[in-house]
Amino acid sequence: MLTPLKTFLIIRPHNIAAAVLSVAVGNTMAGGGGLPAWLLLTTALVTAAGNVINDWFDRDIDSINKPGRPIPSGGVTPRAALVLYSVLLAAMAACLTRLSAPQALWAGAWAVLLHLYSWKAKRIFLAGNLLVSAVVSSAFLLGAFAAGDITAGVVPAIFTFFFVMSRELVKDTEDIEGDRLCGARTVPVLSGPDRALSAAAAILVLLAVAIPLLYMKGLYGKAYLVTMLISVLPVLVVSCVLCLRRRSPATVSLLLKLGMFSGMAAFYLG
Repeated sequence: MLTPLKTFLIIRPHNIAAAVLSVAVGNTMAGGGGLPAWLLLTTALVTAAGNVINDWFDRDIDSINKPGRPIPSGGVTPRAALVLYSVLLAAMAACLTRLSAPQALWAGAWAVLLHLYSWKAKRIFLAGNLLVSAVVSSAFLLGAFAAGDITAGVVPAIFTFFFVMSRELVKDTEDIEGDRLCGARTVPVLSGPDRALSAAAAILVLLAVAIPLLYMKGLYGKAYLVTMLISVLPVLVVSCVLCLRRRSPATVSLLLKLGMFSGMAAFYLG
């Protein structure tokens, strides 16, 4: 059973948009002559597939933490989710034939790593956080690589890696109840939510400090700095304060999700 709304939700369109935009921004920053349509479509399919299999593996945890998710709520059956996952992977495989060999290997590795993340790594201390942060941030590198200058994507990739890492720690704190009951060995479960949120806050402080430094080093222009100061920096400050006060991880997670899109705009404009 696949209802249209729940199917829409299980692929998480906002995650797909973030991944596609990251590749596009990396490609543009590296001087790409035009957006690589097949690469962007492949990125969308890989991301959608990764989101679906994540919900399938997390269905027991989500039944505790997020019962409104498509599978726990009954909007999508586990069998239907696996069918959708298979269809998305098949479509992705077809798209791989339109890419260069290095790009196809890169996108294929994403699919494998996202499956590994949902299957095992997410439940291992720090392993899942590191893996998903690496996959998400490498979208800038792939886009830049496709344009012939992978170095153009290095700085936004590093920035995004730590941005995602902080959000992952916050999300794990938000989901600690279900993770603990289902045996996941996340940072908040093993080290406690206070330490997880303190680590997230420390990362956010480093990111806030990095914003003006990248401008002062001459890596990006005034448009980057202005965009960061009026959109990303306030998100970092508010999120850091909430983390240090041990309040509302769900709000912090949402703020950081919005901040990712603003950060992409800043790097593009800069």
